Amino acid sequence: MQAIRPFIVLVRPKHWLKNGLLFVPILYARNLFEVDLFLGVVWAFIAFCLLSSAIYVVNDLVDVERDRRHPIKCGRPIASGQVGRRQAVCLTILLFLGGFSLAILGSDTIFVFLFALCYVLLNLAYSFRLKHYAIIDCFCIAAGFILRIYAGGAASHDGITEWLFLTMTAVSLFLAFGKRRGEMLCVSDAGTTRQVLTRYNLQFLNGIIFVTAGLAVIFYALWAMANAAAMVYTVPLVIFIVCRYLLMIHEANAQGDPTSVILGDSVLLTALGVFGLLSLAVLYL
Repeated sequence: MQAIRPFIVLVRPKHWLKNGLLFVPILYARNLFEVDLFLGVVWAFIAFCLLSSAIYVVNDLVDVERDRRHPIKCGRPIASGQVGRRQAVCLTILLFLGGFSLAILGSDTIFVFLFALCYVLLNLAYSFRLKHYAIIDCFCIAAGFILRIYAGGAASHDGITEWLFLTMTAVSLFLAFGKRRGEMLCVSDAGTTRQVLTRYNLQFLNGIIFVTAGLAVIFYALWAMANAAAMVYTVPLVIFIVCRYLLMIHEANAQGDPTSVILGDSVLLTALGVFGLLSLAVLYL
């Protein structure tokens, strides 16, 4: 077990939580209990878990030297020498093969595979080049979230409404810029660990975070009124969740990573759980 642990850490299983976005379309289309459609989304979810893990390994291989100079990332398996480069490359190949195979075989539509392919190509471009350009890097991160939504919609044969698209775009940018803010605060010399951080400043990030947070709430409220009127009563809870998240990422020791922030705060987790249960009740009862 001790020998396997570095590989488990390397594939970042806690970040599979982000792939839960694939279930958003089937949930809001009120098809969650359609077994065949649900299983299609489950297969797509597993495929994206494998593919996203492969991307994380690639990113660690590309950033290994910078990670070694980072106060936190230096403990990552490749940067710390717990996993060799050759082992990491072999693992990446297996994850890509498994992910793409499930994306093709687990659905009756080619669109799941196409969205998965776009997701991988986008993230490879991000890992090798685009992450060095301010603003573009955050839009790439946001696009990764949006592609998950559309892949989930393709797997369940459910369309994505305009308001849902705008809501998820605003939420994704909110999370991406929040992550950059946390990274700026947790290192003393940002340029040595992530070059793009030298192009950002806290005043800009603070402003854009509040703008995208506000837009996310407005777009969600408009989606609720246009597509499921009773969902408007979840808006106050959404405002609370956004406010709580803002509070957490503005703490002195916050790193800004969405998964770590959510999993590290019991109040935020509880609020998200209540939101999920309330949404189920409103949509399906």
